[in-house]
Amino acid sequence: MSRKKRTAAATTAPTNLTAFRCAERLWKDRSSNPDLSLAFDPRRILWEDETFEGRTRGVWPSGDGAQEEVCWRVPMGDLAEAGMGQTRWWKGKGREGGGDDYAIVIPRIPGLVFFPRILPEALQRALVVETLQHARRPNLTQLDKLYDLPSEGLWNAWTTGKGEEVVERTADAAAVGPGVTAGPSAAANALGLEGATKTAPKGAEPAQGAVTVRDLLPKLRWANVGWFYDWTTKRYEFDRGFVSLPPLVHLCCRALARQTPWQHVFSNDKPSSLSGKASPDWRRWKDVYDPDAGIVNFYQLKDSLTSHVDQAEVDAVSPLVSLSLGHSSVFLVGGTDRDTPPLAILLRSGDGLCMAGAGRRVYHGLPRVLEGSLPVYLRASQDEAVQGADDWRLYGEYLERGARINVNVRSVF
Repeated sequence: MSRKKRTAAATTAPTNLTAFRCAERLWKDRSSNPDLSLAFDPRRILWEDETFEGRTRGVWPSGDGAQEEVCWRVPMGDLAEAGMGQTRWWKGKGREGGGDDYAIVIPRIPGLVFFPRILPEALQRALVVETLQHARRPNLTQLDKLYDLPSEGLWNAWTTGKGEEVVERTADAAAVGPGVTAGPSAAANALGLEGATKTAPKGAEPAQGAVTVRDLLPKLRWANVGWFYDWTTKRYEFDRGFVSLPPLVHLCCRALARQTPWQHVFSNDKPSSLSGKASPDWRRWKDVYDPDAGIVNFYQLKDSLTSHVDQAEVDAVSPLVSLSLGHSSVFLVGGTDRDTPPLAILLRSGDGLCMAGAGRRVYHGLPRVLEGSLPVYLRASQDEAVQGADDWRLYGEYLERGARINVNVRSVF
């Protein structure tokens, strides 16, 4: 009898989980396919015919009928004219449904702005190339504390035929990552890397045996850009000096924040009043916003990012800009505590997000990367020339094995 009680207790879900933890468990559950009708999706928004002060009201209904989310569609500034890439990026953009660039404001989460398919296909490919190529010194990765990586970086070493080059371990065994959980790698066979695993915790790898570029490439999970942030101490290390953001990343993220119609997001409110710290008024962001730090995450299919709040920046209210490339994912964003039920948002390749003002202090996380969601235009078989890549096939094969690349930048001061 007691054995049966112990078995029941072991299989019963905890009853003291917060709303955010419950949502994370739901989307991480791999016993069945995720119900994507429960995630906010711009393709399912019911828009009204009339506009109000330049905005269009819409309602997103969840697939189970249990939730409705009011949102507003607002026009963007001219991204091409503002310098977000060059005008050629917008030729043949072909976004589903056509129309001008627009943003979606979700009033329930102040300061959150969603940009569906804001990045043209050619620009997405160029950003994939740039982010992988820039995962090298002086932009440190989570592997730099563990290995004496090639000076050109793992990706560049691999693509130039140095896959069998031995990489020596360092004395520092601190294992690492900004909340990215460990598990079997979905990229085990990427680029012919059979038997590879994800970034291993301390002591998980054998003490003996050579480690090669080929072995380490599937373990790459993030790279700093701009000011260096130590994910162990949770502090910026300004004594390392400033490293310019990758040029295309900087151009795109700055233009996206500057061209956002913040008057529809904050109305007459001043974001600086939300934190009690000095910060540019949102009315000036279109002229002065300039990101100087960030991280590029290289997710694989079974990776996730636990719920957290970013708190390291002196400037606690100016836009945090995020770009999605590769496989789709489910993003959770809630309130100032984990008891607030979060909104699940379906992020596809080419989507963008801004979190500003009060939105910089809400819990958010990414519980799921979605299998089989890579767009055709990012596959290895696409034959258009790609800026910065001699052979797109290698990049496409990397993405096809389940990769999602997330660019996340902000202004520190």
